[in-house]
Amino acid sequence: MVTLADYRKIFNMYTFGAIVEGITDFPIINSILIGYFNDSTIDINLISPISFKASSNYDKVFKSCKPEKLKRAFLANKYIIIHVDTDVSESFGVSHSEDDKPLSPQQLIDKVIGKFKQKMGEEFYSQYGHRIIFAIAVHSIECWLFPLLASNDKSEEIENCCQILEKTVPSFRKKYDYYQEITERYRNHDDLLNLYPKNPSLKMFIEQLADKNIEISEES
Repeated sequence: MVTLADYRKIFNMYTFGAIVEGITDFPIINSILIGYFNDSTIDINLISPISFKASSNYDKVFKSCKPEKLKRAFLANKYIIIHVDTDVSESFGVSHSEDDKPLSPQQLIDKVIGKFKQKMGEEFYSQYGHRIIFAIAVHSIECWLFPLLASNDKSEEIENCCQILEKTVPSFRKKYDYYQEITERYRNHDDLLNLYPKNPSLKMFIEQLADKNIEISEES
């Protein structure tokens, strides 16, 4: 029987693979992982979009999370991070409110994760769920930049984050290189631990990482 360790030797398995909505999401998540694990060598294997020039969106994220595709991805990645923003969650069947009351970030994240589990199927998730990390950003991953770029009273902001940053941060631009630059502080372990609790959905992502008891291996 071929074991996970065997696949690791054959495929030079990455610790983390990522399925993200768009390419600018990638450096934010990568910087957070580097800071959390205090390991500058972490380099996420990009699963979807397939290259820095390819476009993506929430629909492609769900398509990349079909069981047969994820099974192939798990041959080369110990864990897979799945990112989606909740600003468009109503488009995939998750409302922002219930009984005319807005859902809390935790409630919304739980419902989005539930939608992914439903798409994957109970049998698949029971087998592979311990290797899946959800990066569900409420309502966009730009909100995860607020602890870095906004005043303390704005750190928990979840609405229109990109638009607010465009208006209030003179140098702000939605570009890969810029996101890599401004998330440099997240790569510092102490800074990340001080900043991440300020944003609710970022905090929940970090809590997932803690729950997994992940051991970092040498990257390929």
